[in-house]
Amino acid sequence: MKRRKRDFQLYTGMWLVAIFVLLALMWQNAGDARVINYSGIVRGATQKLVKEELNGHSDDKLIETLDGIIDNLQTGKGPYRLMKNSNEKYQRLLAELKLVWEDMKKEIVHLNSGSGSEKRLYDLSQRHFEMADRMVSSAEESSDNKLKCFLIFYIFSLLLSITVFFIVNRRNQKALDESIYTDSLTGLLSRTGFEVAAGKLLSRNLENKYTIVEFDIKNFKSINDSYGYDKGDKLLHSVAAAISARRSGRICARIDADEFVILFEQGDIDVDELKMMLRDVVRKHTFLELFGAIFNYGAYRIERNGELINTIMDKANTAHKIAKSIEGEAFVWYDERLLKKIQMENEYKKRMQYALEMEEFKMYLQPKIDLATMEVAGAEALVRWDIPEVGIIPPDSYIPLFEKNGSIADLDFYMLKKACAYLRGQLDRGNEFFSISVNFSRVTLCQQTFHSTLLEIINRFGVPSRRIEIEVTESAFNELPYPVLLMLERLKDEGFRISMDDFGAGYSNLNMIGKLPIQIIKLDREFLKEMDGHENMRGIVICAVDLAHTMGLEIICEGVEREEHVHFLQDIGCDYAQGFYFSKPIPGETFTEKYLTGEMRVPLSNS
Repeated sequence: MKRRKRDFQLYTGMWLVAIFVLLALMWQNAGDARVINYSGIVRGATQKLVKEELNGHSDDKLIETLDGIIDNLQTGKGPYRLMKNSNEKYQRLLAELKLVWEDMKKEIVHLNSGSGSEKRLYDLSQRHFEMADRMVSSAEESSDNKLKCFLIFYIFSLLLSITVFFIVNRRNQKALDESIYTDSLTGLLSRTGFEVAAGKLLSRNLENKYTIVEFDIKNFKSINDSYGYDKGDKLLHSVAAAISARRSGRICARIDADEFVILFEQGDIDVDELKMMLRDVVRKHTFLELFGAIFNYGAYRIERNGELINTIMDKANTAHKIAKSIEGEAFVWYDERLLKKIQMENEYKKRMQYALEMEEFKMYLQPKIDLATMEVAGAEALVRWDIPEVGIIPPDSYIPLFEKNGSIADLDFYMLKKACAYLRGQLDRGNEFFSISVNFSRVTLCQQTFHSTLLEIINRFGVPSRRIEIEVTESAFNELPYPVLLMLERLKDEGFRISMDDFGAGYSNLNMIGKLPIQIIKLDREFLKEMDGHENMRGIVICAVDLAHTMGLEIICEGVEREEHVHFLQDIGCDYAQGFYFSKPIPGETFTEKYLTGEMRVPLSNS
């Protein structure tokens, strides 16, 4: 900003000088023209005066006028506002002319008194004419010389200003190019600079094989928040220095806040070296000893150097995005397998609405067992996508995808309708005690119309609110805004049961759990899975059950796979159990036949 202001002042000053010079030139030229004109008047008027005197006609007024003009030309002062011509030759001729003029005036006086000579007056007039003529020529020559000097000066000023303009403009362009092509913080290339440099490198080396890696510091925001921006900047500097060391044939850039990209010839470094290099950077920063720094990488082996650099960067970026979605540090290659996964996800996104209309999403039910009575107390509704000619698609393949693009709400309400339709059938058969838990994502819960849509659906099917359990994961609860929690409290007051799924899988604040509008917690399946190899896990499960009961909550333990699990949970007073020991998720019709048409009690042996 200061440089722009300084440049503006320089240009303005130069052009003001040029304008001033031009105005001075015009003013001087106008003054010289008047001097030349009045010098000519002196020459012509004197000849007229002599003719009149020789013819016997005196003209004292003309003599007075000529005196005034000559005096004005000599001094630059007078009624005719003539500027003094400073040219020495002109002033010398003017002085000589004035002497002749004085002699002429004396001769006119003598002639009028009868003692003068007409011939002498005539000779003086001729001499005066010649001197006046030379004086006019001198004035014209002086004016021309001044004009030439002014023009030379003006042209020089113009050329100087143009030269300065180009020099300053070139400097500014260079600074602009640096700001466009260079990252000011690290000194690496910017995204634009990388695109240009990498494009040139690849086009010059068509036979060489290159790899591009895009990476970021996953927890960089936390590092900035914890240690300050100065420390964060130092870390970025160190990363930049590390990846650009021995950079011959290697192109590095910082393309975003904490994102870098590096293009190198295969064989220069391998990915393990790169990862080790960055780990060394972290180790050198003592302030990161406790906190650490995690990197995510997306890489692409360039198959042909004729590919557009934007396409190459997009592929590395695609792999990088997937790496960032993985917990912890991850290195993802862009390859045919990844491309196939992306294409498959795109197909899922495009097919989703069609699948809802064609009811390709099926509701499977997994029973919840009351451990006190060993009877089926309810079920959890789980979605299965059954695509004709493809088969069942695992939920992990599309649920995160739909959560990301927001369409999960359509699927959640679709499953709610399926659950309500099933409950309506059971109510019509006289089974008034069976309930179904339906999973809702954070995205769905945060919709402004969630409450009204939920009520509209259960009222349409005539299902009592107490038969629907709203299931929300522990991680989703941690991210719900306060107004949504108030809305869940309202639903609880309206008779809905609210449960926290996957309890213990995240990092819930126990104080927060006590304030949540929940009646049930579902212990994550990993606790029972780890219990056999870790005795401490047994104690954690016992504590979780005691905690739930202390808080006035019911508890369900997921992942029950063996009879020993059932006995253990019964012994510690767990309320409900769910898992493959009793049943895997099965279609609604099968569930009805197996559990709801006769004895609802489940025997203590897997059948």
